[in-house]
Amino acid sequence: MTNLINSVCGEIPNSSLGTTYIHEHLYVYPSEQLKYYDYTIDDIDRATAEAISFKNAGGNTLVDLTPINYGRSPMLLKKIAQAANVNILCITGFHKEEFQPKWLPEMSNQEIYDFLVHEILDGIGFDKIKPAAMKLGTSYNAVTESEKRIIDIEGNVQRDTHIPIVTHCDQGTMGVEQLKGLKAAGADLSHVCLSHVDLAEDVDYVERLADMGASVSFDHIGRHLADHDALRVKMLTRLVADGYGDRICLAGDMGRKKYYLAYGGKPGLKYILTDLKNDLLPHIGNEAYEKMVNSNPQKVLIREA
Repeated sequence: MTNLINSVCGEIPNSSLGTTYIHEHLYVYPSEQLKYYDYTIDDIDRATAEAISFKNAGGNTLVDLTPINYGRSPMLLKKIAQAANVNILCITGFHKEEFQPKWLPEMSNQEIYDFLVHEILDGIGFDKIKPAAMKLGTSYNAVTESEKRIIDIEGNVQRDTHIPIVTHCDQGTMGVEQLKGLKAAGADLSHVCLSHVDLAEDVDYVERLADMGASVSFDHIGRHLADHDALRVKMLTRLVADGYGDRICLAGDMGRKKYYLAYGGKPGLKYILTDLKNDLLPHIGNEAYEKMVNSNPQKVLIREA
């Protein structure tokens, strides 16, 4: 196990990760189409203000899951990290097929593998900022041929480089299929985290994913403020009672203007460390909560050489 992890500002000790959200978006530009306006987070000052509020609430590390061809900008993330004095980790890898780059089908499997390994070992672009994790995604209730191909390639990359993988499960679906594909490709599922699985609203499904050896991210937190995320609190309470507290990470996936306080939205990045924490603690206790925002994401992200 290495004692260092890549942040956008350079290598940092594993011990400095602290309170960590494993799936966020501080800078994202998915498309010029008007329908993606709310999904466009491109004001550095506002992103910095949001990161500072996270820091002031006790946060330390944000993993920006913006992938290739979705507005990824490690250099801008570095500016936010420096201004807010937080750790920000960036990624390599791809989204679901809808957002994959047009040049991807023109590349061979070996060329894509080499491209990803180059980013992991040598850094991204001219700035040479190294990613801390790799992303893949699947479509709603389907895994397309292109997505299957990326799962296989990234599974090979993870096998050879030990980089963690954080996935996109559209509306929480296809987690089992992702894990089966990654395992077949040689990936270590203990360093895989499946995002958005709380959207499936099915505790048995989440437990099956954990039983396969992966971690899961409850990251659609703060969408139901009227009832204080009652369903998420109920699901998390049962998961902890069933013995799955070591497999759950909390995040907000707040990659929309309407979720950022700095854009006039709600609930903001600090919500999980403030309001949600107050609602969860009576049900699961502080130790289980701290695992979800501290040791569990670290367990996924810390690379084993």
